[in-house]
Amino acid sequence: MLFRIIFVLISTLIIFSCSSVATIRTEDNGNFMVNKSDASIVKVYSTADIGEEYKVLGQVVASADAGKDSEKAVALLKKQAANLGADAIIDLRLEIDTGYWQNAIKATGTAVKYNN
Repeated sequence: MLFRIIFVLISTLIIFSCSSVATIRTEDNGNFMVNKSDASIVKVYSTADIGEEYKVLGQVVASADAGKDSEKAVALLKKQAANLGADAIIDLRLEIDTGYWQNAIKATGTAVKYNN
């Protein structure tokens, strides 16, 4: 019976503690609204100087289990930016957060739309 309880508890923690995401649309450029974009084409930059003029759409945050690398957190970040209609994420920052079971990678950035 104790084994069954421990198994259910561990399984629940594994299923529900994998990742989290958040976005906030800012008013840097008024109520500039755009359609969702495709996450696979969202570019990621570590600086704000990307050689393109852009409008800021908002901030994006994603956290995922650390695993082998930060790819999962960045992929989640790109999906959130695409939901805002972004062409790119600038000022990418990666942090290691500690958790109960393992470390997590937290990715943050600014979602932007190119001025075309």
